[in-house]
Amino acid sequence: MENSKSKPKFNIYYLDIKEVNKIIDSAKNQRDQLVLKILARTGMRRFELCNLRIKDFDQNKKLLYIASGKGHKPRSVPLDDDTTMSIKFYIGSRQYGKLIQSNNTGKDGIDESRINALVKNTGIKAGISHPDPTKKYLNPHIFRHSFIRHLLKKGVPPNMVQQIAGHADIRTTLQMYGIPSFNDIQEKYNEISNTFYEK
Repeated sequence: MENSKSKPKFNIYYLDIKEVNKIIDSAKNQRDQLVLKILARTGMRRFELCNLRIKDFDQNKKLLYIASGKGHKPRSVPLDDDTTMSIKFYIGSRQYGKLIQSNNTGKDGIDESRINALVKNTGIKAGISHPDPTKKYLNPHIFRHSFIRHLLKKGVPPNMVQQIAGHADIRTTLQMYGIPSFNDIQEKYNEISNTFYEK
């Protein structure tokens, strides 16, 4: 009997850039939009986002420092200009505490269940369902999958993607995201399909 633990894990489903941007644009307020931007543009895990503190944001270097990722390993993730400015405007004059605030004044920071609901509800509002037909609603992890796939698709070297994603082993990056999705295959096929009947 084959050991199920030996089977490589991979996910071929992801959102395209237009879908990601439509979801971000459908956020109901500044905070929710920023949560979606960070998830979608850094590939950060949900718990990593929840633990971000204001001091982890470096505006000049355009990065977020993750003090304890999976396996308690720290790393930094780069930020694009738009997300950098969004963070700057969101935190305003605040200097301490969690980066993303809770709507509950008794809490310091957003929690994972709130992020789950935020992603699900904004996906519904945007009219975008999960690309995996076995899943009914969007979840935060689809942004991570999509981000990593887009990096690889754009030609970012796997060792760099590994560092950004926080994978301990580059084989994880390649096994999980190296298998093309049907959309990838269709896109590549469309590029060369006319050669089948060229004269």
